[in-house]
Amino acid sequence: MLTAGTVAFAQVTTSSIGGRITAQDGGVVGAAVVAVHQPTGSQYYALTDQNGNYRINGVTPGGPYTINVEMLGYRKVETQNIYAPLGETVVVDALLEDESLALDALVFVADGAESNMNINRSGAGTSVSQRTMQSLPSISRSMNDVMRLTPQAAVTSNGLAVGGGNYRSSYVTVDGAAFNNAFGIGGNLPAGGTPISLDALEQMSVNITPFDVRHSGFTGGAINAVTKSGTNEWHASVYDYYTSDKVRGYKVEDDDLNQTDMLNNTTGVTVGGPIIKNKLFFFVNAEYTADTVAGSTKVVSNASGRVDPAFVPNKDVVRPTESFMQEVLKTLNDKYGYNPGRYQGYSLSTPDYKVMARIDWNINSDNRLNLRFSHTHNFDSNTPSSSVNPINPNPYDRNTYGRTSTYAQFFESSRYYQEQNFTSVAAELNSRLFEGKGANMFRVTWSHQNEPRSFVGGNFPTVDILENYVNSEGKPNKAVLTSFGPDPFTYGNLRDVHTVVATEELSYTAGKHNLLAGLQYEFDNTKNGYMQGGLGYYVYDSWESFLAEGKPVAFAITHSNRDDLAQVYPSFDFHQASAYVQDEIDFSDYFKLTLGLRAELPLYPTIAGNENKEFLTLAAGSQSMKGLSTADMPKTRVNISPRLGFNWDILKNRKLVLRGGSGLYTGRIPFVWIVSVAGNSNCLQAQFIDTDGKNPNTPTFHKDTADILKDIYGGTFKAQDLAAPGGATILDKNLQMPTVWKSSLALDATLPGGIKASVEGIFNYDLNTVAALRLGYTEDDGIQLPGEPGKRAHFKSEGIKNSMSSTVAPYYLTNVNNLHGTYYSVTASLRKDFNNGLSLMAAYTRSDSKSIQEGYGDQVSSLFAGGNYSVNGANKPELGHSAFVTPNRVIANISYRIPEGKHFATTLGLFYEGFNHCYVGGYSYTRYSYTFGVRSGNYVNDVTGVGGSQNLLYIPTDADLANMTFKDEANKAAFKSFIENDSYLSSHRGQYSERGAKAAPWQNRINLKVAQDFIIDIAGKPTTLQIGADLNNVANLLNSNWGLTKQVSSENILEISKADATGIYTFNAPTIQNYRSTFNTWQLLLSARLFF
Repeated sequence: MLTAGTVAFAQVTTSSIGGRITAQDGGVVGAAVVAVHQPTGSQYYALTDQNGNYRINGVTPGGPYTINVEMLGYRKVETQNIYAPLGETVVVDALLEDESLALDALVFVADGAESNMNINRSGAGTSVSQRTMQSLPSISRSMNDVMRLTPQAAVTSNGLAVGGGNYRSSYVTVDGAAFNNAFGIGGNLPAGGTPISLDALEQMSVNITPFDVRHSGFTGGAINAVTKSGTNEWHASVYDYYTSDKVRGYKVEDDDLNQTDMLNNTTGVTVGGPIIKNKLFFFVNAEYTADTVAGSTKVVSNASGRVDPAFVPNKDVVRPTESFMQEVLKTLNDKYGYNPGRYQGYSLSTPDYKVMARIDWNINSDNRLNLRFSHTHNFDSNTPSSSVNPINPNPYDRNTYGRTSTYAQFFESSRYYQEQNFTSVAAELNSRLFEGKGANMFRVTWSHQNEPRSFVGGNFPTVDILENYVNSEGKPNKAVLTSFGPDPFTYGNLRDVHTVVATEELSYTAGKHNLLAGLQYEFDNTKNGYMQGGLGYYVYDSWESFLAEGKPVAFAITHSNRDDLAQVYPSFDFHQASAYVQDEIDFSDYFKLTLGLRAELPLYPTIAGNENKEFLTLAAGSQSMKGLSTADMPKTRVNISPRLGFNWDILKNRKLVLRGGSGLYTGRIPFVWIVSVAGNSNCLQAQFIDTDGKNPNTPTFHKDTADILKDIYGGTFKAQDLAAPGGATILDKNLQMPTVWKSSLALDATLPGGIKASVEGIFNYDLNTVAALRLGYTEDDGIQLPGEPGKRAHFKSEGIKNSMSSTVAPYYLTNVNNLHGTYYSVTASLRKDFNNGLSLMAAYTRSDSKSIQEGYGDQVSSLFAGGNYSVNGANKPELGHSAFVTPNRVIANISYRIPEGKHFATTLGLFYEGFNHCYVGGYSYTRYSYTFGVRSGNYVNDVTGVGGSQNLLYIPTDADLANMTFKDEANKAAFKSFIENDSYLSSHRGQYSERGAKAAPWQNRINLKVAQDFIIDIAGKPTTLQIGADLNNVANLLNSNWGLTKQVSSENILEISKADATGIYTFNAPTIQNYRSTFNTWQLLLSARLFF
């Protein structure tokens, strides 16, 4: 008799096989168990102990495996078609019969199906086989598409967030090598979200609560993948994927979008086979993508004059006219010899490529070595940033009216190219020790994330040309009309991270104890180039002012603090040493307990040369900054992470399993925040900023940087001790990495008909939350606003000025220990695998999270201000609902392979996702807030005086409304009506609203994959031609009203004219409308694949 199941074993690159060998009188001692990996002939062996138990660690994920059990005096037992999912243990038990009954072997064939009845699994996780990946619809062909199969995942603008964390909170590995966006700018994955081709991957797993101590570096989830390897059989494939503007939708409900050029054509090849049969194997994958994208999607007006008198905001026709843009183009060419490029009707070619090569060597029966190299090169064209930093306040009416708005048209030179290179090398040696009772794994990996920027047109200052207009409030103001010169943040921009990780693990099976001990060392070197306005940034209030080459209304430049002005790149080194031990105890065949402990010692660099002298002097006289320095680094301390997991086979037949556990996990701080300590200290770089054009040293227009600096400094610049920075990044000396306590409990059951059911709950409790505060302010007695029940907090600037007369108010990265964020999720799932090739899966997840700060933003200032709405301002942190956790999510995945005789087969894949999702301000969220603030010029700011995000709305009662003065009675009545008709506001009157109080509107999305195989025999071997199509947003193809994402116009619904008892309120009614973008429409990916 044989039984088989799979159990979770939180290994990153390998799997395990284990079980118990018994006879009629109990466990069999000394039986030989040999597992043969059929594709490569690799053999793994073990002997059973005194209880008949065996365990084989470090086997290659996948299969199929054949398990042979032999013992003198008993019939041989052979079990075929066993598959080992990544990071899990396949349990294969066998009952031996006396050989006197028969001499032939007993042969069993397992069904090889994926199952969630993992008898030794403790935590929450999702394993994805190659078969599932191949049938899953995917337009982007990114690992993020595969991660969607995790019920606890959430869609964000920057990639998938899982397990209660944001998009940065997970740790991703491929073959054990780090595949994170370690620097932290952009999405959750490097290389534009596709650091490796899906055609190179064998399996993936997403673990939310892996109680194995090998996992660390995350507070969300641990995401692991392994690459394909060669086998004893030669296999090759050639493939081509195609999508373009001709096979996508351009209609959102009744709104026709402007169709622009787009082409993405990927051609690739895979080859794998034996170099020496049963001994040495290779696999390679290479692909090239011809990618064409539209330049500006906006069109200038054909009206006469400089601006279109019939201009309508937020449409595809912008305010500047053709004649004006032609005048600018001619002037720049004739006068300065500078060609700013095109401004409309152009396309850009951005080719990408990926390569991967792997060698597997069975050195002998006890040692196996694999080597893998991969490199990805992406080259993306981007619209310029809308930001005006470091000029603050904005010299024109908000970014709403900036260079990327429909009020303006920018030239091609203002675009920037983001090069994204990601290289990874992994080497791993797995060895069998102590006659199969022990195993050793030694692995070394290197990852390199290298992301420079570039631009066309050559070096030239950034120039914004303003023009008069009347804004939405009916007030005259200024808005950008055109921009030329590079994006202000591109010159000298570089993100570069090297990561080296060495891991040594030893495992040993002693009776009921499966012991593990490991050591790990990590080294990271991070380098950043960031020079705001590095070529000079001019803002002119009119085209005539620019032509006159006079002084601008605002100006900024950043340059090196060196005599030769050569760029200096802020950098730092990070080291971490880890040690861990674990014991997986088999108390019986039906109850297993895992106990583990991990210790991590992070080592930060010393950066004494980064000490700004003037800041030290000023801080000594400050109430909030006393004792702080721009060179401060956290103290070295050991982080301890205990783990416990259990698995109980209640009915002793693997049909009802209770599993769970609890443990501590330590995450990471994005390196971009840490490197900003050096970048923002005013030691390596100098800045000159004029926010209003009144500084006598502000230069007139020069096209060359050297001439600009001569004009500013009255001669040659010399390296010097610079002024204290206004917005430095200061690290708390007691700062600790973010830490979360994760617990989960699940019940897995096999229902009638072979349906696998699971109910699982997860709870997270944040222990060390990293947050940003603003120093240079002191709290006063607070402010009383009309209609509110009590005072809100209020802060006053300490008024500390540097030698350039700028206010010094640094950002302070610290831990908030008096508040603890939480996360919970409850998931119910069903799965059924049929023998005819049909697989069905469905899951519903209910979840919520309370966080202190959302943790996004490329700079610490963004962490402080970005969406962290609160009652009393960002300097008094509060808990609120996280916008990175989906309140409700339903997913369903169907895959069906239908053989049609010997020469045809059809594969169907369908993925459905229904969830709370919307866009706010161009970013996707699962929740949104109701906020208010004080009107200050062109902006609505927080009322507490410290800056940062706007404040959470107080929801007035009718009595409160009577004490509130609005700009007019109609506006007041509209506000009251809005409260009464909103389900949340009407039920919380007399209270402050919560951050993320409103769940985003519901979105339905259906994606479909269809592939038709044509199979012929060539030289006795099958050759398959597969023609396929992946369709994203099927419903939108059928009806332009379906499958749409909504957009919330604004979270700020109320503003006050002054932050005191005399303030007058204005209600700004928000709207919820369709998100006007091709991200909201259907898209088709066509494919042709030839398998040899």
